[in-house]
Amino acid sequence: MENKYQRVLVAIDGSSGSDAALKKAVKVARREQAHLDILQVLDLNSLSYDNTGLSLDGKKVYQVEQVNENYLQDLKQQLIDEKQLPAAEISVHLRFGNPKSVIVNDFQPEYQNDLIIVGATGKNFIERLIVGSVASYVIRTAKCDVLLAR
Repeated sequence: MENKYQRVLVAIDGSSGSDAALKKAVKVARREQAHLDILQVLDLNSLSYDNTGLSLDGKKVYQVEQVNENYLQDLKQQLIDEKQLPAAEISVHLRFGNPKSVIVNDFQPEYQNDLIIVGATGKNFIERLIVGSVASYVIRTAKCDVLLAR
C-alpha cells in the first residue's frame, strides 16, 4: 500500500545536498498535492562569531535573521512563479538552534509532517565522525518517513 503524504518537510541549508532535497520535495509535494514546509535552521553555535572572529551581538544576529527571512520569502515566490505551486501550499520557516534537534524534536511534531526530505551531507568523513551529519541523525530518529536526496 502506498502512502499519501499530506505535509512534506524539507530542510535547507544552502548546500548542494539541500538543493537536491528541495527539488525532490517540490516534485513530491506536487505529485501528492501536499503542503510543503521549507525549513532553514540557523545553528547558534555557527553564528557566535563573524568572519573576523569577533563575537556577534544582537544587532548582527538580527541582520543575519533578516537576510535569511528575505531569502526564504524570495524562494517561496520563485517556487510559486516558476514551479506553479499554490501559494497556500507552501510555508517557509526560519528557526534558531541545533538543526538535528529542531528538525526532529521540535518542528516535525509541531507541524505533523508525514515526510521529511533531507539532502545528503556535505561533510567529509572526519567531520561526520566527530559531529555526525544532520541527515544521518534525522534518518535514525525521525518519527515519520524520511527521504534522502542525492
